[in-house]
Parts: sequence; C-alpha cells; structure tokens
Amino acid sequence: MTVRQLLTHHVELQKRPNPDQLTVLAAANPCPPERTALAALVDDPRTLVEVFEAYPALRGALDWPALLDLLTPLRPRHYSVSSSPATDPGHADLMVSLLEAPARSGLGTYTGVGSGHLHTVKPGDAVLARVQPCREAFRIDACAPVVMVAAGTGLAPFRGAIADRRARLTSGAELPPAVCYFGCEAPDADYLHAEELHAAEAAGAVSLRPAFSAAPVGSVTFVQHRIAAEADEVWELLRAGARVYVCGDGSRMAPGVREAFRTLYRDRTPDADEATAERWLTELIANGRYVEDVYAAG
Repeated sequence: MTVRQLLTHHVELQKRPNPDQLTVLAAANPCPPERTALAALVDDPRTLVEVFEAYPALRGALDWPALLDLLTPLRPRHYSVSSSPATDPGHADLMVSLLEAPARSGLGTYTGVGSGHLHTVKPGDAVLARVQPCREAFRIDACAPVVMVAAGTGLAPFRGAIADRRARLTSGAELPPAVCYFGCEAPDADYLHAEELHAAEAAGAVSLRPAFSAAPVGSVTFVQHRIAAEADEVWELLRAGARVYVCGDGSRMAPGVREAFRTLYRDRTPDADEATAERWLTELIANGRYVEDVYAAG
C-alpha cells in the first residue's frame, strides 16, 4: 500500500483534532513556542491537516507508528437509498448533495469527504459500498396513513416509499392516504425528481405539499409553515392513526417541524400548555408514530 492510498482511503484527515490528539501533537512538537501554542488550543476550527500546516515543526516529529496511532479510521458515510426494488431490484439510486463551502477555519474551501468523492466518480469507477436495511422504525408500510416531511436530499427515503406505493396501486392494492411535505428553494431550481413525483401523485400514490423558501406562498416558506397552514388536515390524519416521518436537516428543519406539531396539538386540545404538548409528542415518538432520521447540517 502506498502512502497516498493509506491517507486517501483509510484515515480521517478533515476532522477537527480532539483534545487528546492536540495533546499528542503538542508533546511531539520540538519547538517550544509551537508546543505552547498547541497546548493552548481549545475548540480550534481547523482540520488536522491544517493544524500540521500551521505548525511547521511538526513535520517529521511523528514516526509512522505514532502518526497512524494518532489518525482515526475513515468511517463509512451513510446515504438513504432513494429508489424502490419494486421498480428495479438490481438498481439503487442515491441523492447526494455536494458539501462545498468556505472552511470554518477561514482557510480556503471545505469539501465533504463522501460527497466530494462521489462528485468525482465516473462511469466504470468502482465504489466501495454496501446496502444495509433501514431502521425498522423508519420502514414505511401501508398499514396506516402517513405524513412524510423532508427538505433537500432528505427526500431520498420518501422517494423510494412513494415508488413502493405506486407499484402497490398498480397491482390493485388499496392504500391509506399519504402526504409528503417537501422543502426546497424553488420549483425550477432544486425540486428533486419533480416529474416522477408528480406522476406518482397523478396515480394516487401521494399528495405532494412543497414549500419553496425562495418563492414563498403567503406565509409558507418552509415545510413547518405549510404543516401549520394545513393543520386541520394533518390533525385529522393523526386522529386516523397516521404515522409521521421526518428526514433531513436536524439543526433547523426538524426542530421547526416538532414545534409545528406541538402547536397543532395545543390549538386543538382544551387547556393544553407547552408541557402537555411536549408530553403528547413524546408519546407519539415512544409509540413509533413520530420518527426522525435527521443529520446535523451546515
């Protein structure tokens, strides 16, 4: 194995160093001023590579065993399969958004490890991957009405579920209602798989409820706003036993959606306060009727 192969495919280089790693680097640095500066670092936004570049005395300070002991193994990156085996059992689709933004350290551009790699893959290239079953709690069946809530590539598992529903309808099955709240910037910019989803809606597999942040309609900018605007319908679905699935941004969207559901409950339950609404939502979660699959965005 070459050094390039080792550092490219087997270890994390873009993670921010943790306190233990900084302690090792400070102890190994032969330059007293650099050693003192490294020991004083707290919550530094730079990646491990950037820290090495910022302290030149570290070059050659660690032998290979010490360096490999310092680096953490490259962890798998997880993506939801966004297609249905009912459509093609030998094919799987992914929705991947390239993470490419100014680095938090202020030093150049940060590119996501997984999305950056997939962005460079060409037809015929080999990708090391495996397909794992989804969490059983997030498996969308046809036993009850369903409310799906997503933004961006959080749409991935719901696209597969909608394709499943369409296939079942084609085979003559009767299905309970399904609505899908989907947030993106604009209908002509990033409404992912719009043509396919509209065809599924026309077939009766789903009712689409998009929200466009760059082209708001009235007070509806994000998915939580549209849920609030259609609260009566959502409430009736919940009364009919609907299950709620939320996928996507866990830092902004998911908290906003939770608050929309708590507000929905408070507005329709006499004498309900915030604590009562929180207990109601907690009970839905405990009963598997409100399930999140979210990630920290940004």
